[in-house]
Amino acid sequence: MKKFWPHIILIPLLLTIPVVSSPDFDGTLSVFRVSPFQREFIRFVLVIIFFYINLNIFLPKLYSRKKYGMFTFGIMLSFGLMVFLPYYLTSQNIFVPEPSSVGMPPHEMMPEAHGNLPPPPMETAPPFRAAGPRNDGSYYQMIFASVLPFLFSFLSSLFIYRNMEKKELERSKAKAELLNLKYQLQPHFLFNILNSVYSLALMKSDDAPNGILRLSNVMRYVVQESSKDFVDLSREIEYLKDYTALQLIRADSSLDFSYAEDGETKGLQIAPFILVNFIENAFKYGFNAEENSKIAIKIVVKEKILNFNVFNHIVSEKTAGDQSLKVGMKNTMEHLNQIYPGKHSLVIHNDGNTFDVNLKIDLN
Repeated sequence: MKKFWPHIILIPLLLTIPVVSSPDFDGTLSVFRVSPFQREFIRFVLVIIFFYINLNIFLPKLYSRKKYGMFTFGIMLSFGLMVFLPYYLTSQNIFVPEPSSVGMPPHEMMPEAHGNLPPPPMETAPPFRAAGPRNDGSYYQMIFASVLPFLFSFLSSLFIYRNMEKKELERSKAKAELLNLKYQLQPHFLFNILNSVYSLALMKSDDAPNGILRLSNVMRYVVQESSKDFVDLSREIEYLKDYTALQLIRADSSLDFSYAEDGETKGLQIAPFILVNFIENAFKYGFNAEENSKIAIKIVVKEKILNFNVFNHIVSEKTAGDQSLKVGMKNTMEHLNQIYPGKHSLVIHNDGNTFDVNLKIDLN
């Protein structure tokens, strides 16, 4: 309904234009009894109707589908109606000028005022003065009076349609890029998870059943939520917990891990898979069984603002300049820019020994 309100307000305002601009307008509604004004007003209404028909039917249904014959017929029919319909509705003969009192002998205009007196000399109308009430002139003038309003209506609707088409293409492109980013990230996550569960199976660990359950939760979430633009924040956090639990399966006592969560998530939504890449990188570069390491994850929601922090020591043999890390971070940042333009801030601190990510998203 919101998209109709501007039109509901604008159309009555537009209809006041022919009224206040008419030379017959005297501040009252009596102008609607003047035939020339009636024709102009009807023509103006037809201009507005044609604008919306062209914008919503002719251009998208005919022109864009290359039905040029039907499109041309519709345009010509609309123009014909705009030319002739106002005269038909007002029952005005356009080829016969309206009777004029200018130049008429006074005794014919007011015979009772003169009685039997001889008529006074006939006065002629001054040159260049309008001869009586307005009329619309010849057939050609009638067509010309409709050409300019018709062209304005046609060109303005065409301009707006082109802009709408351009914006729709931009939205489709952005959506395609967003899906592409998702599909680049998800297989990589699943491969790492499968490797973790496979390691448990090889070790015949008692944690293998729990790992399989966690893996099932993660894969179900990926399958069900990957096509959605937004998901409940609580579900996304549960997914992060399952993912983190799977990563911790292969960890040992050399890893100092902490997780903290605070705030109300009810009623809030977030783009799926936008946080997990930071956790994946923390485990990828922050865990090495041969040396002590630390990974800390903190999620705080306050006043519908998500504060997400991931900290880790860089202890992996792979360097922080690894190409896959750069690609993953690049994809995540593009993902954020696509979905939360102007509504997020991302600060990453990397001194070669530690990696600290602070992400803030406005979820309003």
